[in-house]
Order: sequence, then structure tokens, then C-alpha cells
Amino acid sequence: MKSALGLVVLPMFLLLAACSKDTLKPAQTAEQVKPAVVAQAEPPKVEETKKESPHVAQAVTNMLGLDSEIVRLCGLHFDVAPSEEGAPRFDTDESELSSQDTTILQQVATCLTSGPLAGKNVHLIGRADSRGTTEYNMVLGEHRANAVGHYLETQGVNSARVDETSRGELDATGSDDTSMRNDRRVDIMLGS
Repeated sequence: MKSALGLVVLPMFLLLAACSKDTLKPAQTAEQVKPAVVAQAEPPKVEETKKESPHVAQAVTNMLGLDSEIVRLCGLHFDVAPSEEGAPRFDTDESELSSQDTTILQQVATCLTSGPLAGKNVHLIGRADSRGTTEYNMVLGEHRANAVGHYLETQGVNSARVDETSRGELDATGSDDTSMRNDRRVDIMLGS
């Protein structure tokens, strides 16, 4: 009886919570979310890649939402300081990858195609900040995950090895413009 009541009460609660949120563009529907545009980037040259200390890699990993096992096993290197933003991060209402995003994703793709993780699967989780409706944010998170997945595929990663999902705003913790930017990301996790 309790579980049946929970099945009725939980959707009603989620609907009320979604209706109470401030929206960025109230009239915007899922179909109006801008499609992902992927810019092609040249792969980084070996001599251009700088090795950072382990604490830098860990700090960037936390900003990226990049699985620490991927960083460790692939020996990924980042050309950003811990205080700078990592990738893939997105502007409000956007799902376009930046050149910084593609530089890091190129390293991930190389590792997945010819490196230590060749043949392994990855799970991409698209995320959004708390602004906008729940439906809109789920679709936006999906577009963001699709943008990352598409880029990995253009770099030779088999699409069957890339799983894309969206969590939308479900795990968002930001409360201002700076912290909300951390919510607008795609987490890249090592699959099973």
C-alpha cells in the first residue's frame, strides 16, 4: 500500500517542484534546444603536451567530471591550471563543444581507440544547472552528452562503446553563475 501511494505522490511532488522553478525561457520547448555543433580540432602534438603534477590532474578531473580511472590509465595531461575551468563545460542553453573541450576529448578518444582502454566502453552523463524546466534540462543534458559522444565517434571510437544519458538538473548544486557553470557539463565514466 505504501509503495502504491509513493507511486502517486512522488510524480505529483516532482511536478509541483518543476512548476515552482524559475525558467530561463518559459516558452522554450525541448525541440527548441540548440543542436550540438562539434568543431574539429587538430590532435595535440606529443611535444606540445605538458605533464602536470598529480594534484593538478586530480583537480582538473574533479572539474571535468572525468573518471579518475580514465585519467590514470590513459595518462591524460591537461594544459590548464587547477584554478581554470576544465571541459566539457557549456554555456547556458548551449551544447556546443569548445576547442578546449575537444583537446581533452581527443586524448580520451586516442586512449579508447589505441591506448590502454582500447575496446572499453564509456558512459556519458549530460547535466544542466537548475534553471529551466525539468523536461528542458533533461533534453539539454541529452544534447550535451550527444555532442561529446559524436565527437568521440568522429575520432574513431565505435558508437556501440559509447552510452549517452542525461541527468538534467537532478544533481545540480550551483547557486550562482559561477557554481552553476559546474553543473553544465558532461561526466565521462569508464563503462563496464
